[in-house]
Amino acid sequence: MKPKQTKMGIKSSPIGKSFIGFCVVRKKEIKYKQNGKPYLVLELGDHSGRLKARLWEKPLQYAESTHVGTIVKIKAVPQVYQDRRDLKIEKLREVTNNDPIELTDLLPQSTKDIDGLKEQFYKHYNSIHNFHLNQLLSLLFKDKEFTRNYFLAPAGKLWHHNYLSGLLEHVVAMLELADPIKNHYPDLDIDLLKTGIICHNMGKVHEYTLNGFIDISDEGRLLGYVTMGYEIISKKIEEITDFPPELRKRLLHLILSHQGDTPKGAPVVPMTVEAIVLEHLIQLDARTNALFRIKENDAVPDSNWTKYIQLLDRFIYVGQKPNQGKRQHD
Repeated sequence: MKPKQTKMGIKSSPIGKSFIGFCVVRKKEIKYKQNGKPYLVLELGDHSGRLKARLWEKPLQYAESTHVGTIVKIKAVPQVYQDRRDLKIEKLREVTNNDPIELTDLLPQSTKDIDGLKEQFYKHYNSIHNFHLNQLLSLLFKDKEFTRNYFLAPAGKLWHHNYLSGLLEHVVAMLELADPIKNHYPDLDIDLLKTGIICHNMGKVHEYTLNGFIDISDEGRLLGYVTMGYEIISKKIEEITDFPPELRKRLLHLILSHQGDTPKGAPVVPMTVEAIVLEHLIQLDARTNALFRIKENDAVPDSNWTKYIQLLDRFIYVGQKPNQGKRQHD
């Protein structure tokens, strides 16, 4: 699959060159210079990430008219301020209905070719031959709105695949990894495993809101995506005549146990071969995705290491760049 070309954002536009674009206001604060003059500090976010921005002219007026959570159009210059990249805002206004804004202006999106990911998804979807599992998936994905949201949803907020179509990318990666495992372990129920891969995160379609930035919905916070996913699958199974009780039990176990250890929030630990394989596939792809993001975003300048990563309780070795450490010749 060919990667998509990415458009410029607040974190990717060149230092010193004027940037015009749409952002969401994440934080707002009035600060004061040593001479007592106020200035406005914002945290802005778009598809390229988050960045602090400073507005020096008419800060109190803009502070009153600019609200957290609103989408704004800015003209700003990326700069380095106190050894950190930020934005010097020249113009700022709230968006109007006439502004040609898209969700992908504000939220990061998978760099993979989305049509290619969908093609791979349906290749595996169509490879599932179990009659009842096939019926279940058909019921789920005949709902066009659900399918659109499934293909658009992120897989996480902060840790892994935390961007539009991140869930689709995550699912396709695991489906691709499942076939070689089946080749090595022929007794593995590949139809059940692939259905579990497709269904295990279905609650995330309702867990996140995408209103300018990825956040957790009220339902997601109160119920949790595992509970919501279990409910989605259970209801669809009830619509299928003579769905085998044993198959229902084994599939729902995949949904409930896929987080692994119960201290992480899983209602039960994995207790079938397919559930244990699913747990490890999730961890393999989620951690690998997160580590590549960490290497790119959290590397310490002029160092072979990242900053300390709290979630992993360790530093990550980045290594030398190709030309680093080589003696230059005249």
